[in-house]
Amino acid sequence: MADFKKNRGFSGGSRNDSRGRSKQARVSKARTVAFETLLKVDVEDAYANIVLPKAITEANLDSRDASFATELVYGTLRNLARVDWVIEQCMPKKIADLDPEVRAILRLTAHQILHLRVPDHAAVAESVELTKHVAGFGVEKFVNGVARAMVEHTPGEWERRIKTIDANVTRVSVLYSHPEWIVRAFAQALQAHGRNPKELTALLKADNDNPKVMLCARPGQILPVELADDAERYLDAEVAPGAYSEWSVAITHGDPGKLAAVCHGAAAVQDEGSQLVASALAELDLANDNGKWLDMCAGPGGKAGLVAAYAQLAGATLLANEVSAHRAHLVEQTVREFDNVEVIVGDGRKIAEKGKFSRIILDAPCSGLGALRRRPESRWRRQPNDLNGLIKLQAELLEAGIDALEKDGVLAYITCSPHESETVKQIQRIAGRDDIKILDSKAAVEKVSMSEIELSATPIGNGNSVQLWPHLHTTDAMFLCLIQKVK
Repeated sequence: MADFKKNRGFSGGSRNDSRGRSKQARVSKARTVAFETLLKVDVEDAYANIVLPKAITEANLDSRDASFATELVYGTLRNLARVDWVIEQCMPKKIADLDPEVRAILRLTAHQILHLRVPDHAAVAESVELTKHVAGFGVEKFVNGVARAMVEHTPGEWERRIKTIDANVTRVSVLYSHPEWIVRAFAQALQAHGRNPKELTALLKADNDNPKVMLCARPGQILPVELADDAERYLDAEVAPGAYSEWSVAITHGDPGKLAAVCHGAAAVQDEGSQLVASALAELDLANDNGKWLDMCAGPGGKAGLVAAYAQLAGATLLANEVSAHRAHLVEQTVREFDNVEVIVGDGRKIAEKGKFSRIILDAPCSGLGALRRRPESRWRRQPNDLNGLIKLQAELLEAGIDALEKDGVLAYITCSPHESETVKQIQRIAGRDDIKILDSKAAVEKVSMSEIELSATPIGNGNSVQLWPHLHTTDAMFLCLIQKVK
């Protein structure tokens, strides 16, 4: 795809929300929305990407305040370990012992003081006023005391204090706001995928960056340049092509759901890494393709929509299976304009006939550790023992998928996680089967990338697997291994 627009950068909204307030108490709407969202994330285990857009709409925030509220929520969640550590240095209590409302207010306050260009006095004053509104008089004295203790040190001084923590893993965990078990898992994952463990700091930093909103122009449905023009015209967004996927369009801001192409399924919001791994399977040259393709775990439908577009161009059909009825409905919505797709609800381990399909995409249920930039609250909810059930399910799905391949057919095993137990170890476990061959996944991704791409390739058998990384590719940490049935 040609370089259709010049990326001119994105300034976002002003982060100093101190516009003309009177000295009398009035909490900004942006901070109120951020507080309510963080409270739901904390108390109800809600997800910010679901709660926040609705709250912004209901509060009728303008684009400036919406940007500020978004930064408050996602910035706080991404930096939660650092924020909590600083708060606990300023009070005799543990953060977990606070009332949820007070905890949310102090976290918002700390994020503004530590990471944003909000004047200290504004951050402190608004936290006190917000406390009066939601926690009652009296509590604000405690909040005021903690907030004032925070501003006694500059952000740089707080960082230097964090760097004095003795235990290395704990220090890194607080500094870059990842649970200690994930810090260890990422260090192991880098090594397992052939990277230098010294890249850990860069990986953790990248995980805390605000990811671009990436659109996918589905092939045969809309051209990337047309999608870019629509985004520029109707969302007033600055646009740029992605770095690697020829179907990608990056936008600076705006609600993609307002674009006709997205509403009608000609385009979708989709990370560039997700586009690459799906395209690698769809564009793979096969000696024999019977035109029957399968998506074993299709929900919520991003990869299914892209593969469906490829299948339609190839004259193939796609069977999109999803175990959850709700997620299956989401798949139906995203592929509703395709007449070559059948969506069914079922267990991916049981739905496929043996030897039936020429291309299978297995986007396996996983820990999601590769998408923590987009879902930062997940890093605080996942636990190491969550992996046990997922690893077993992945192995069973992989076996069923291989059985469902026809001879010479290919399965793409994909996870949005770099964890070695969910990636290379799963492939190493089945690599000894005499009826399969591990293909050159690196070459397949390089083929569909529109620019040179540095890939982490792990040799397995005569082929390899591929791992994408946020700090190298500014994508989610997608894993891909292409497996061919040879008999």
